[in-house]
Amino acid sequence: MRYHFRLQPLLEKERIHEGEFIRGLKVLKGIFQEEEDKIERLKKQRNDCQQKLSEQQQNRFEVLELRRYEDYFVKLENDEKECLGLLGEIKGKIEIVQTELTKIMKRRKALEKLKEKGEREYLSNLQVSVNKEMDDIAIMNYTKRR
Repeated sequence: MRYHFRLQPLLEKERIHEGEFIRGLKVLKGIFQEEEDKIERLKKQRNDCQQKLSEQQQNRFEVLELRRYEDYFVKLENDEKECLGLLGEIKGKIEIVQTELTKIMKRRKALEKLKEKGEREYLSNLQVSVNKEMDDIAIMNYTKRR
């Protein structure tokens, strides 16, 4: 005879749910890291371009070339702002997923503690019943000998 935890299906469901949230969190963190890397690349491009521009200031510029640089800087700034906005959204989603994951983990741990407690009680009761049977057998053997 084995211990049967009545809430085992719920515990399994919580474990599956937890796994799904962990995978989702990993995906969000990966996207977050990609966006951070993209922002760093944009900053580096802007700095490199500004450095080229300052090096070339000694030479004469054509108006069109200067205009292209200005347009490019504006584009880089807009891309950077867009990425920062996206980072904020992703950060918010990550916080929501982490909060939900924490709730799920707490429920799972509570269910596991209930299961362990039930198992201990079951084993304790089983030990008591085995001891009673052994006592009954010992008493019967004693009475047969007399």
